[in-house]
Amino acid sequence: MWKKEQRNDNIISFIAEGMEIKGNIQCQGSLRLDGIIDGGVDLQGDLTIGTTGMIKGEVKAVNVILAGKLEGNLVVGKKLEITSTGKIKGDIQCSIFTIEEGGTLDGNSRMSGKKADIDTLSAIKGGDKKKN
Repeated sequence: MWKKEQRNDNIISFIAEGMEIKGNIQCQGSLRLDGIIDGGVDLQGDLTIGTTGMIKGEVKAVNVILAGKLEGNLVVGKKLEITSTGKIKGDIQCSIFTIEEGGTLDGNSRMSGKKADIDTLSAIKGGDKKKN
């Protein structure tokens, strides 16, 4: 697990509790979300969704810590961590996956030793047995 002091070191964008964004977000760095996003999120860095954070849309990031809610498919290039308060409704793909007791996943998961990609997640959702 990541150490708590390391989790916020590289966050360059922050969406606070009480903020709501409708539309897609693209970011070259990392994001901490305590508000609501109604749309897709495409990050070149890490995503931390706090306990009050929520996303309704497709998400792509390098690493994800989920303590809030996500409704949509998730592609994580490396590590996905769902905390005890985290809830996801959708399909996930990642290389490393941890879920704490109390965290929930309502969907399919796929893990591989390779970096996750959008095409493979689409194959999971469609039931295709496509290989990378």
